[in-house]
Amino acid sequence: MKKLLVVSAIAALGLTSVALAGGLPEEMPMAPAAVSSSDTGFYLGLSGGYGMTNWKNFEGIKILGVQQISISRDNGAVGRAFLGYDLSRYFAIEFGYSYFFNKPKIAFDNGAGAFGNAAAFVKSTQAFDLMGKIKAPVVDNFDLYAKLGGNYLISNFNTYSNVKNFNVAFGAGADYYITPNIIANVEWLRFNGKAKMNMNLDANNDVSSFTYQPNTDAFMVGLRYKFDM
Repeated sequence: MKKLLVVSAIAALGLTSVALAGGLPEEMPMAPAAVSSSDTGFYLGLSGGYGMTNWKNFEGIKILGVQQISISRDNGAVGRAFLGYDLSRYFAIEFGYSYFFNKPKIAFDNGAGAFGNAAAFVKSTQAFDLMGKIKAPVVDNFDLYAKLGGNYLISNFNTYSNVKNFNVAFGAGADYYITPNIIANVEWLRFNGKAKMNMNLDANNDVSSFTYQPNTDAFMVGLRYKFDM
């Protein structure tokens, strides 16, 4: 029995020395992190909200001291479709088309204090834009951003010739990454028109055409899908 105990003790000491000579056991390798979407790639989206065509800025103007202008229904719904490309985590370029669904009414005083004898309706307001986008990541799935570029703003009338202008577009907003490929956003966009007003009067001293076009504002929420590259 004594011999058996001695042999057991020697064996235990030998195993312990072998374990110490090999050092501490290595840590188990960690599972690889989930692969995220690329920082570059195309995206496609839709947004909608409240649009302001700001024709009220035209209200109260007098023409030759006789005709005065009254505006109604200049605000309403707006929708936008857009296609973009993320150049990196911080920069993107975006092309969009916006449609303002409200139809402002522009009424002209006939000189006797009665509006409505001569009136125009803005049948539609549309904007094509191309803007650069600068993004500032706040946390992994939330960005703030600013946009700057140009737009082609179109006001279609029922009686007068359409007013079309190239000008500056800009805006700001925030992105929330629901998944690496599905992103929600909230933003404000400004499409500049033409502040200088040129009016033409006919033989009866009524307005026949004008080129004024107010700046428009769009406050929207949107959703887009980003394609992996």
